[in-house]
Order: sequence, then structure tokens, then C-alpha cells
Amino acid sequence: MPSRTPRLLRDSDALRAAMAARAAEEQSAREVFIAAADWAIAHVAGSADVAGYVIDTGMMLPLAGPGAPEVQEHAVTEFITALGMTQQAGSFYVGHALEACVRLPRVWARLLRGELAVWQVRRITEDTISLSAEAAASVDARIAAYAHQVSRTQISNICRVAQEHTDPEDAVLRKAQEAEHRRFDVWLGQTGFDGTVDVSAILDQPDAADLDRAIAALAEQLKKAGSEDTLSVRRAKAAGMLARGEQALPLEPSGGGGAAATPSRSRHLTLYVHLSVDAVTGALGDVARSEASRSPLGIEVIKAWCQTAGTSVTVRPILDLAAERYSDAYEVPDLIREQIILRDHTCVFPYCRRPARSCDADHIDPYEAGGPTASSNLAPLCRKHHRHKTHDGWRYRPSGPDQPGVYLWRSPNGVRFRRDRHGTTLLDPPQPDGG
Repeated sequence: MPSRTPRLLRDSDALRAAMAARAAEEQSAREVFIAAADWAIAHVAGSADVAGYVIDTGMMLPLAGPGAPEVQEHAVTEFITALGMTQQAGSFYVGHALEACVRLPRVWARLLRGELAVWQVRRITEDTISLSAEAAASVDARIAAYAHQVSRTQISNICRVAQEHTDPEDAVLRKAQEAEHRRFDVWLGQTGFDGTVDVSAILDQPDAADLDRAIAALAEQLKKAGSEDTLSVRRAKAAGMLARGEQALPLEPSGGGGAAATPSRSRHLTLYVHLSVDAVTGALGDVARSEASRSPLGIEVIKAWCQTAGTSVTVRPILDLAAERYSDAYEVPDLIREQIILRDHTCVFPYCRRPARSCDADHIDPYEAGGPTASSNLAPLCRKHHRHKTHDGWRYRPSGPDQPGVYLWRSPNGVRFRRDRHGTTLLDPPQPDGG
């Protein structure tokens, strides 16, 4: 039985309290969404401004569809950072608000009246952003009255019909583009604690059949060689064997006349693995962090990887992350760059998660203004946030010499953040009374 005594003993009171809280939550979400549209419209990009985009799968996508204004990039960043959103998720959010406000006026009016929730509006804008202005207006006219009850499939069908009617040539082109949806994804950035990674793909049927036959054959050979793993595990191992060019296994001892093993490439393992003092001492259990996945891993998993037959392991030297290193030149030496990468893990801009190895080494105090090329004056910033710091009024500084890797940020409008290796903390949270 639960040890906690309910605050409300009557079922009717508990239900009413939950319903009231849910209604308040939906209204708060509307107000934030409306504020996002207001902010976007108040910061329309001029001819000399850099416009904000959604960077998704290598493409630069406008925030909203044709006819909607472009928004100043730095303004988008400041708004979404104040809300604790990542760059991509926040850009989608602002874009959906702008799309609804400007291109779907009937749907927007229902949101303002409290008749639609934000999630109901956003599932419509997800499909209308790619439509022409005329097609979006057609969707708005057809769907507004039923926006509270339409399904995602119905939304897609309405958008498709509107595009076919308003712009037949573009509809044919979109259909051709949508038909090319082959892909092969390895989700290294989402490695589980047990060291496993999701892999998903859409292949041509002949390619998929060939891959399946090759994996099935290797899985069967693993079984004949004595593996006691389940079929699913053997198939998973077979995929790794294919990647290393391992096409066959020795089924009988040498000289027995059995199948010979095809020479295979060795499994080379280069891991950037970080162990905290707590992990080494066992205070927080056997936990490590891998740069490749930016997620915790069990130490036993890493041991198993390193002990696999045929695996060669590269061990990098340990660096003192608190040591102060200097260079007289502007260019950052490799040793100092490695030190700040290991110290900070990611871009140090609030809420950014881009790995430090793909970032610029930023001089916090500019080199031309006397800032040294030194460990304490360098931090990784991704190119986008480096540009915001250099040109758009964002400022930051280290918290202090006794706290390496901790940074205090200030936005152009004075919102303050604390960023360290564990994440971002808003230092100016709004008061409950709005003060």
C-alpha cells in the first residue's frame, strides 16, 4: 500500500483538481505559443539580417511556409534558450507558431478562443509548412472547424488534396520526392546503458533480401561454431561481422577438412571514455560516459568490448583537465584543444548538445583584445552559437578558477544562465506572481 496520504480524500474533489490543473496547463501552453508568434513577428528579418532556419538532416528549412516573414536568427535563439529548448526543437516550435498565426488564421483564431490545444495546432502546421500559400489557405478553410477532432491521417489527406488542386505540378514533384525514402540510420547518439544501439533502414527489396540472407548465414555459422546465444543475438552479432568483412567461421579444427575461415579485418576500438572519481571509487556505481553516444555506459560493457577476440584497443593518455596551458599564438594547439574537449564535452552555449569535437575553440576574451590562448580562456562553441557570441550580444565568462568547465551566460536582453557539464540552469526564473 502507498505510504502517502492523498491530499483530497473524496474522489470527486481529486477529479476536479486534476481537471482544473489540466485546463490551467493547456492555457499556459497557449500563452507561451502565442508569445512565440508575437516574438517572431516583432523580430522580422531585414535585408541585412541573418534569418533563422531549422537545420534538419543537413537541410536548411525555413521556419514557416511561403508568405510568412523570415525572423532574425539571433532573436529565435534568444527566445528558445530562455524557454530551455534546444536549437532544433525550439526552431520548430517558433516556426509552428508563426505558421499558424500568419498562414492559418482560422485555426489561430480557435486557439486564441481556447477551443484548440497547442498540440492540436502543431500537428496541422507540421503538414502545412511545406505547402504553397494558396494550398495552406485552402487547408485552413477546410480544416478549422474540425481541427479539434481530425486525425493525423486526415490532416495529411486534406493537405495532399489542397496541394493537388492549387498547384498540380508541385504536387507531382512532392510525390516523387516522398517516394525516395530509402535510408539507413545508426543511432549512435542514443546508445543504451548496456552498450546497444538502434539501427533502422528502408532498403530496396533485393538489397534487403541479400542482407537478410547474409546475416542469416552468419548467424547459423555462429550456432554451428558453438554459440549458445538466441537467434536474435546471433543475428545482431552477424551484422557487426559483416561490417568487419567476416564472411565465414572455422567450423572444424585446422586440418579437419572443414570450412576454412575467410580472413577478416580486426575489430579496432577507439573509445573516448571518461570515468569520474565517483565511478572509479564505486560511490555512484560502475558508470562511464562515452563521447560517441553522450550517454552513460556500464563499465562491464566496456570491458566486454575490449576483451572480444580480435579487438585492438587505442588508449589515450590522461590529461589534467584543471591544469592551465598556454600558447603565444592565436591558433589553439592540439593538446589544449583536447583538454577543453574532454573538460566541457559539448558546446557550452545554454542547452546546446553538439559534441565538443565538432565545435570551434572560442577565445572567451577575444585574442585581439588581449585574451590569451589558454585553457581558462577557451571553450568549445558550435559555429552557430559562436556567431551569436561574436555578433549578436551574447556574453559569457568562466564561473571561476576553482570551477573549470562552469560558465555564466547573459543573453542580449539580460537573461542569465549557468552552464556546466551536467547541463544548463536558468538563473533568473520567473516569479510565481509574474514579478
